Amino acid sequence: MNIAFIGNPNTGKTALINAIAKSDLEVGNWPGVTVEKKEAHFKYENQEINLIDLPGIYTLTPYSLEEKVTVDYLLDNSIDGIINVLDATNLRRNLYLTLSLIDIQKPMVLALNMFDDFKKRGYEVDTKKLSDILGVKIVPTIASKKIGSQKVLESTVETITDNNLPKIQPLQHHIEKEIVFMEHKLQMIDNFNYSPRAFAIKLLEDDNFIKSLQLNESFKNVIEFTKEARKRIEAHTQLPIKTIISNSRYSLIDKILDEVLSKPLMDKVVLSEKIDRIILNKYLAFPIFILVMYMMFDFTFSLSMPLVDWMNNFFTDFIAKYITIVLYDSPEWVKGLVVDGVLNGVGLLLSFLPLLFFLYLFMAILEESGYMSRVSFLLDALAKKLGVKGNAFISMIIGFGCNVPAVYGTRVLTTKRERVITTLMIPFMSCSGRLPIYALFVAIFFKENQALTVLSIYLLGIIAAFLVGFIANKLLPKQQEKPFFLELATYHMPNINSIWILMKPKLIDFIFKAGKFIILASVILWVVISLPLNSTPQTSYLAKGAKTITPIFKPLGFGEHWELVAVLIPGTLAKEVVVGSLGTIYGIESQNKMTEEKADIKNDIRSQMILLKNALRESIFNVVKIKPAITSDEHVASKLQEVIKSQFSSKAAAYSYMIFILLYIPCISTMAAIQQEFGNAFMIFEIMFLPLFAYTVSFVFYQVMLLFA
Repeated sequence: MNIAFIGNPNTGKTALINAIAKSDLEVGNWPGVTVEKKEAHFKYENQEINLIDLPGIYTLTPYSLEEKVTVDYLLDNSIDGIINVLDATNLRRNLYLTLSLIDIQKPMVLALNMFDDFKKRGYEVDTKKLSDILGVKIVPTIASKKIGSQKVLESTVETITDNNLPKIQPLQHHIEKEIVFMEHKLQMIDNFNYSPRAFAIKLLEDDNFIKSLQLNESFKNVIEFTKEARKRIEAHTQLPIKTIISNSRYSLIDKILDEVLSKPLMDKVVLSEKIDRIILNKYLAFPIFILVMYMMFDFTFSLSMPLVDWMNNFFTDFIAKYITIVLYDSPEWVKGLVVDGVLNGVGLLLSFLPLLFFLYLFMAILEESGYMSRVSFLLDALAKKLGVKGNAFISMIIGFGCNVPAVYGTRVLTTKRERVITTLMIPFMSCSGRLPIYALFVAIFFKENQALTVLSIYLLGIIAAFLVGFIANKLLPKQQEKPFFLELATYHMPNINSIWILMKPKLIDFIFKAGKFIILASVILWVVISLPLNSTPQTSYLAKGAKTITPIFKPLGFGEHWELVAVLIPGTLAKEVVVGSLGTIYGIESQNKMTEEKADIKNDIRSQMILLKNALRESIFNVVKIKPAITSDEHVASKLQEVIKSQFSSKAAAYSYMIFILLYIPCISTMAAIQQEFGNAFMIFEIMFLPLFAYTVSFVFYQVMLLFA
């Protein structure tokens, strides 16, 4: 059974699917497009069940690429049934889509989600009467708590098995007469595989997406007939056809709700509204946003840095030691490849996990709580000046985690112009791969203001993005604007399961997607540092190439040492490799000299457990005491930190380097995503533009700082 999950955005579709399938969704692509296809497969009562999580829509009129995929899939006859997920707290708006779905005439079940919030507001609904009116089974659900999920599945399978179709909800007589006649016309077309009633209504609405479908000559004749039918309907009220049909549907919805919905005598001022009076206050909104971002970075650093230090120590002082002992009789190049190449890459990959875990945790809490949608609303006025809408900032916020899904996330935008402008801004959103670099540098140069320094880098990226977006908006040809809907979801107390569902795919993507680049880059870096044979890092091919271009960076404050420039090259593969590359080039990571140490694995494991316990204690202490993660004089700076500190003449030079890291090419995966979405020309432009822009900003910053020094 192919069962489509459909509803307005933020109704809890994905949470309900996960609750029903008891597993995470499999992510692929829809045929012919790059829009993600999310599915869950399982067996129920000896039947193969396939649940499809369709992108959220408000109507069957698509504007974005994702919405087009949803409408095309729904109108096609390949689905066996529909689960329509509604936000019970906003039935009037949600039922508009429900009436459109009824026109498709497929077995359907309604899941009234967020039913706990609905009850808290003092509402009552007669589900039996609503079920009788619509001809569908109705199940109240609380997806976040997995309440009602099994009942939804049972009802859907039963409905599909019995082929129970919903009751058609006729529109006004003069409209209905034309719809029925057009249905008959469509059914006479050979190989017509769409829902006739839904298709007829969309044709009446003069829907461009429906008209763009490649059908035969008979269909073109129907389009001509539709024009006459549309004129006859519009003659009744002198209103546009879309307004007429919309008004007719809402009149029907209001009539239904009058029969089934009991409202409280006085609407309660719900907690969400009280919070929004503060969060969206015109004077407090931006300071609160900055404070939230600061707290996110302070929280991330405070909890993660002791664990990052432990993970580094675990690989350099424990794992590398015993692998070197195992490879004692192996050729030097084998030991170098395994320890300084592969193991260094694996250690670097895993050492980032604590940092990313807490960053993704904080972002998931903000998203699950409902705050992220407020950020889009808050920035919508600014977005218009950049030629985009508030939902463009959702893609940009995703970019703080990773630029790759952020580029793909632009599919929800309604015009190509908006997608292009947003994609131009995304690379300046400082992804999680750049965070370990900042962590290293602020620990060396800005110990007393770590979170504030990192926040300033992130804000600089946002300012750079806005500048580029503003210029692009002025230069690119204007396009006709399309409707924009932004829903402020009700605030929710995040639960552990929902947070983990949001975090898990991001962590897995980092390990298996970014991880392969990190390990590959580490091996490649070891090779180019080791060639020619018997060379040192200072006489390697990488050194020779880097030394050639290093003088170019002198005006930026870091053109005296080729090592700092050399790591920018593997950094284009993935920013995560920059820290490890510095260690490899400076020779800090090499463990080949450990072979003379006596192996005492029992004692070494005990030492590592003590260090881990201390790291966990320090993480908790950092948060409780509300102090930066690395400020104590008791911390002894690592060898790598000591070397890096000696390479910069001032804090301004170090900050200039961080600016360049922020603004130049994010990673090869982001460039590949841009190529896939927009073509080669756009990708080549970005590869040329971003380093030039980064150079310019770093140059201006450092030269200005020299004037004030």
